[in-house]
Amino acid sequence: MIEKFIDAMQAGDYVALSQCFAPNGRLFDYCPVSKGSGSHNHVCNFFVHGQQAIEMFFHNKFFFHAISISDPVINDEFSADYFVSYGGEYVYARAQIESLSPDGLIQDLVVRLA
Repeated sequence: MIEKFIDAMQAGDYVALSQCFAPNGRLFDYCPVSKGSGSHNHVCNFFVHGQQAIEMFFHNKFFFHAISISDPVINDEFSADYFVSYGGEYVYARAQIESLSPDGLIQDLVVRLA
């Protein structure tokens, strides 16, 4: 399933990406994204719950070019490393499938700095 997730991310295909997740699947993205400057600077993480919410979230991100990945490396059937941009600089990240649903869809996926 990690290959399908990576393929959809590279293609900017929010429908295919959401279909990798179970209906109540969850995405946790802990890669830092700085917003603001000075004392207003903070880090935004993404927590998205549900296949439909994941589809809408990535539809927005891909449409506005607010997320893209490059140079993915599949580590095993549950993880991949890649460079990700959240509309700015690239950071090196790892996507890790923490659990699958009984029908083999992603239940929990966590993205962290690699």
